[in-house]
Amino acid sequence: MRPRGAARPAWILQFHRRFPKSRLAEPMSRHTTFHIGGPADAYLEVETEAELAKVCRFARRRRLPVFFIGWGSNLLVRDGGLRGIVARLRGEFDAVRFDGVRVFAGAGVRLPALVSACARRGLAGAEPLIGVPGTVGGALVMNAGTREGEIGDLVKSVRVLDRKSLKGALLKRRSLRFGYRSSNLDKRVILGAELELKPGSKVDILERIKNLQQRRLQTQPVHTFNVGSIFKNPSGRFVARLIEEAGLKGARCGGASISRKHANFFENHGGATARDVLDLVRLVRGRIRRRYGVELEPEMRIVGEA
Repeated sequence: MRPRGAARPAWILQFHRRFPKSRLAEPMSRHTTFHIGGPADAYLEVETEAELAKVCRFARRRRLPVFFIGWGSNLLVRDGGLRGIVARLRGEFDAVRFDGVRVFAGAGVRLPALVSACARRGLAGAEPLIGVPGTVGGALVMNAGTREGEIGDLVKSVRVLDRKSLKGALLKRRSLRFGYRSSNLDKRVILGAELELKPGSKVDILERIKNLQQRRLQTQPVHTFNVGSIFKNPSGRFVARLIEEAGLKGARCGGASISRKHANFFENHGGATARDVLDLVRLVRGRIRRRYGVELEPEMRIVGEA
């Protein structure tokens, strides 16, 4: 964390002059579904590929990190915030285009909106993503999905920003690797993706979406501040069941608690800090390690300074 009262680095004001829409010392709590997170040095909503290239060029010349966020789900920003530039892709990155059973979606498109758009056109296959509170870009990085299916199942190609030329480049399916909540795209700047779906009955697709949404409402704390699943499921086991059996359901640290509705969700009851959440993470990992000999791996991304 930068000491209180310390002068801002020169690049921050230079960035703001170059990109007047940017916000300085922007609280990341405004941009995550956890409503937790310290300030970013500079935050900018990028509207076009040309503007994105300018941001990356500015950062490269000054050796600054650029951190990309989508909906802000699956993300915990530490209380000290993020150094460098935080960019969110909007504008032309929110576009969806259809060509038969193929869908071209920008990195900023929200998954529920994408699923609904596909359903209206009688295209099946994306329904498992209806309850995933993320964007296409973030979903590709972590291969988001549910037990019914993952976004990686649908991908034909991914468009990324080439780090050297700062122009768009296409990655074909054969060069992509998707695993359980992982991909080989974590170091890439994703611009969008081409997905391939299947023709289906609009009535059947909408009915499946309705059933998935109802089940999510019944089993997950959708009306609280949370980031989704905290831990990945260990091989052959459900982490929520392990946490519940260990007697940790409802455990609380500061303003954060383990959900009583789903033990693999943590909730911010208002005023929770990243430290509160990380204390809960340590509590759970320690208890599960001692009781079951299982080392839990976080699913949420943890970034920033303490």
